[in-house]
Amino acid sequence: MLSEQELTQFGVELKDEFSHPFSQAHDDWNESYFFDWYTEDGSAAGHCRIGWHPVQQRILFWLHLWNGEEWLIIEENRLPFSALKLDGQDVFCYEQWGLKFSYDCMAPLQSGRLQIDGFARVAYGPRQGMVLPVSVELDVSALGSAYSRGAGSVEGHSAQGFSTNRYEQPIQAFGRMTIDQHGTELVVRGERDHSWGPRPWDMNWQFFVVNNEKFSLQATQVEIPEWPLIQMGYFHELGQGMEHLSETKFELEFMSEQPFAAVRGSFSLVCDSGRLIAGKIESVAGGEIDITHAFTPPKRTEYRRTLIRCHFDSGEESMGWLEYNRPNPVSK
Repeated sequence: MLSEQELTQFGVELKDEFSHPFSQAHDDWNESYFFDWYTEDGSAAGHCRIGWHPVQQRILFWLHLWNGEEWLIIEENRLPFSALKLDGQDVFCYEQWGLKFSYDCMAPLQSGRLQIDGFARVAYGPRQGMVLPVSVELDVSALGSAYSRGAGSVEGHSAQGFSTNRYEQPIQAFGRMTIDQHGTELVVRGERDHSWGPRPWDMNWQFFVVNNEKFSLQATQVEIPEWPLIQMGYFHELGQGMEHLSETKFELEFMSEQPFAAVRGSFSLVCDSGRLIAGKIESVAGGEIDITHAFTPPKRTEYRRTLIRCHFDSGEESMGWLEYNRPNPVSK
């Protein structure tokens, strides 16, 4: 168990575990949680994002599961916001039309239980195209502080009179994944995120996460029109304090026609202390996520989530996640 002082050292409060008031003046107000996880060898993994746009009166729910040979996806971008429960012990809870998901808080910023039941389409693998019943139960525990650089001052991402912020947190989890009645016990590590405020999607970014027995890290690079390049993240060595990242560099090759194995390349991260973390990445499994509906007018960008294997210059290997969004290369 982490102390409250450690959990909140970057300005995030225990109450920030739960949902926040929203501004009716911002059509793109978004509050979201995501959970990433993977086994040490990459034989099982998952990504789940639950986000809601209260002014638009809709919920976005994404679940991506990997069982070592198949990639299964649930994407629901127009669920009714009125069906989402945001009070009581549940941080959020939804149950309607063959889909159920919830996150139950055991201790704020410390531990909770993620539960999902639904039907996913096989996007890649021997049963490609089939729709199969899936379920996930994960008991999630924090491995570090709720990391944040504060609300920030980027235009269009804040709202006067309302709290706007986000935090990242390394996690471990134990539980079970079931696909078409075949169950897999899970002992996993990963990352979770909670964000709230106006959230325009029209920008480019790379979001990189690694979590293993020796360290965890999260690195982000964001390109917003008419704004300096944003580089941020953390490095957390076991038994040490979290360090800010002052520089994040990615040299990536994108395989636009191969969403299952979409990216490879290298990374170089520099901590405030001067520590250098560098290496190469290769794709293991992944897919493209539909955010066409998030733009006015709607358009396609290349928004992908990829389970990766990292080869560090130090000689270590580790699983991780890489998310990126970039303009549709076909439309240039």
